[in-house]
Amino acid sequence: MSWDGSASASSSIPSFSTYLTESAATALVEFRPNSAVWTATSVAERAKALYEATRHIDALPLRGRKYDLVVTAGIPDQLLEFPRIIDGVTLDWNNSTNEAIVPTDVKQACLEEAIAIIEAGSGGRRALQEQGVQSFSLGRGELSETFVPGAASRFRGLLSATAHRLLLKYIAGSVPII
Repeated sequence: MSWDGSASASSSIPSFSTYLTESAATALVEFRPNSAVWTATSVAERAKALYEATRHIDALPLRGRKYDLVVTAGIPDQLLEFPRIIDGVTLDWNNSTNEAIVPTDVKQACLEEAIAIIEAGSGGRRALQEQGVQSFSLGRGELSETFVPGAASRFRGLLSATAHRLLLKYIAGSVPII
């Protein structure tokens, strides 16, 4: 298994609805410092989180355009937003198969966002902070939350700060901070 999640052709090729298969994501988790949330979650829930993470990524305002060379009966083959052509350059290209592939950063961001989705469902403190919750209180059976100013747009709809950082170079109107 390599750090980009490419164990074998069958486990590393994303489906038409996700950037990362559950098995490839599980293999990638080995390279994270903390994988307890992922390993404690069922395979079905992981798959759902990866699907939702892909939806979050594809909803971002992205630079460039889809690679999408093949159109069959008026329907493009590429259903997801990656791979992309940005500034005339195809981002990631596999020289051995002569085709565009989903960049490793996007696969890693998908995993990070899926983990954030799982954590948000469990209500962890870190997940709340990443969502911009500054404080919350329970009083008289009512929940009250205070958010950090600008929290809604902080990560452009992503729950994970790490996923956002990994995708900065692909997001339109953003500049990676070095």
